[in-house]
Amino acid sequence: MGKRYAIIGSGRQGTAAAYDLGRFGEAELLLMMDAAIEQAQEAASRINRLLDQEVAKPLRIDAADIPAVTAALKEHSIQAFLSGTPYAFNLGLTKAA
Repeated sequence: MGKRYAIIGSGRQGTAAAYDLGRFGEAELLLMMDAAIEQAQEAASRINRLLDQEVAKPLRIDAADIPAVTAALKEHSIQAFLSGTPYAFNLGLTKAA
């Protein structure tokens, strides 16, 4: 059984980190979270194409909505959580994790 990761922020940093987790981290799930669903979808699609498997899934979520982030982490049984968002979100996201 693989690991379940969530990455919030589906820009360059988040996408690159998710790819590495998918390639080297025995990923079962890479939950690509972003306030812009189009960005999350694009990142998930790119990762799946590069890994040649359907492991990345998009989710629209605002990094400032800590209760929603916490709920998503629980709902998807996330084992590790990575932030690719601006540093101002770090404290709240750390509390969510």
